[in-house]
Formats: sequence, C-alpha cells, structure tokens
Amino acid sequence: MASRLNSEFNYRTQVLGETPWEKIKHIKNFLVGRKRAAALQDVGSKRLEALRAELQHAIDSNALPHIILRLQADLIEQESVQDDLNESFELNKKEIACLEKYLQELYEIAEPTRIPGYSDDDMFEVNAAHEFTVMIARDIQAEVIANGRPSPAKLRNAMSNPVTFNALKQIGLIPPETEMILPSADVQNVTLISDRSEPLIADSMEQGPHSLV
Repeated sequence: MASRLNSEFNYRTQVLGETPWEKIKHIKNFLVGRKRAAALQDVGSKRLEALRAELQHAIDSNALPHIILRLQADLIEQESVQDDLNESFELNKKEIACLEKYLQELYEIAEPTRIPGYSDDDMFEVNAAHEFTVMIARDIQAEVIANGRPSPAKLRNAMSNPVTFNALKQIGLIPPETEMILPSADVQNVTLISDRSEPLIADSMEQGPHSLV
C-alpha cells in the first residue's frame, strides 16, 4: 500500500530547523526530492510504453519464442506494480502541494528579515548563529525541566559561540554573572581571559588562584 513519505504534521513539527530560515532550507531540500520523484512518473510511463512497443515488434517480426516470452514476463512484472506506483505518484503530488504551501508561509515570516541583496543561501549562513543559539537554548531548557540543571556538555557546547553564551545569560539559563573563559592569542604567554577582557590567570602562577565564575 502506497503512503506519503512524510505527513504535514511531520514537516511542520519534526523537520530540522528551529528558526524560519533554517526551516526554509530543509523544506526546500525536501521539495527538490519530491519534485524529482514526480518527474519519474513520466519516465516510468515512457519505459512501460517502450516495453509494450518492443514486445509488439518482437511478435510482428516473428522473433524467437524465448525473446517474446522474456518481454512478456517483463511487461507482466512492470504492470503488476503500476497501480501502486500511480497511487504513490498521486500522493507525492499532494505532498508537493503541502510543502509549497508551508514554504510560502515560512517565506512570509522570514522575508521581512532578509538583508537587502542577500540570496537564500546568504541568509542561511547569516542565520546559522541564531539557529545554533535557539537549538542549544531549547536543549538546555529541556535538561533543566527534566533534571533541574543543564548538563556540562551542553554548557560547553554553548561556550563555542559567545553570542549564544550571552543570549543564554540574558534569558536566565546561565547565571548572568558568569564569565566565559577565552584564550590569549599569544602562544608564549599562557593566559586565560574572560569575555570582559579581564585576565583570569596572571603571567606568574605565584600570584595565587583567581575566580573563573
């Protein structure tokens, strides 16, 4: 029995993407795949037509029996799945219509934020930090709800992007007084600095320990 690859519910809620631009990127990829599948309907029809013509030609030209039998077997096999294929193609058309409708809705939300002169691909790149921030924020929120605290792994992940780290502090998922440790650019001077540009470890360790938070 034929069925859709994905339901509208899945496209709207389960497909990767936390932000409108990221959702657009993934929905466009799905749409390309579904349209490619739709094009195969015409390919399949022409191949079936060609097989029938080849069989008729073999019969008309008094081809050897085993050639005619092989073509007849191929035709029976192809026609046996044709009804299921036709149903799949019709379902695929509905899926394409669903994707195009959802994509239009996403563009209505995202288009006002487009930077003048930027293509979709440019906007996907610009939006990457935003997408990462929302994703990490939701992961940490889920951990807090489930366990009462974020995991060290997710906090470490958030530290990979200062914009994300600061956004999490602003929303209260990380204590606002927390300073993120940054490396010094000088390879000959092992010094750690905070995101407030204040040294956390001096040149000489003899000066004693410093608070990192």
